[in-house]
Amino acid sequence: MKNKILKISLILFFVVSSSAFSGYCQAESLDQRLFDQIHTRWQRDWLDGPMQFCTDAGDTKVGIAICAGVGLFGGEKARQSAKLALTADGASAVITYSLKNIVNRDRPEGPTERSNSSFPSGHATGAFALATVFSHQYPKLSIPLYTAATGVAVSRIYLGRHYPSDVLAGAVVGFATAKLTLHFKEQILGFEFDTFLHNVFSKDENPDPSP
Repeated sequence: MKNKILKISLILFFVVSSSAFSGYCQAESLDQRLFDQIHTRWQRDWLDGPMQFCTDAGDTKVGIAICAGVGLFGGEKARQSAKLALTADGASAVITYSLKNIVNRDRPEGPTERSNSSFPSGHATGAFALATVFSHQYPKLSIPLYTAATGVAVSRIYLGRHYPSDVLAGAVVGFATAKLTLHFKEQILGFEFDTFLHNVFSKDENPDPSP
């Protein structure tokens, strides 16, 4: 158990530490050349619509809606899968926005607010977090799920919103966070938020009478 947690922590540490280097070599780097290749040379009128669709599908609100739909209209396994997916998505979002504020890398189109900076890609993070959890729960869907997540990631480069290293880092964060979530699957599924709140407020309403 400790070894698995250590491996996942090392992956996340690698993402954080490597981000410092990415900004310095951006102009002449492989990252920039890949961005130019995908954003400029791949441009086709018939690709614009599908790429925009992929980006829209990777929005946080869409991910939450998908999880809610799976949880509300599916069976017990679907509800468990939705709970795990939402946990992974939420945890990966916290890591992503922390990194955005720490690194503060300019987007390809120019500077933005620090919390909305380029590194890492939030769309890629969320897409791979959900794909990893649902692939674990439904192995037969692994290929289409990871294909969809990759489509979301590539669309961010194609549309000029992120550099390749941004989406790669986002994919790693989403994947690693989802794996960590699945490692603690039993504890997460056993946690009932309403019961937790009830216990907290019950303690407040019934203080210890002892001096």
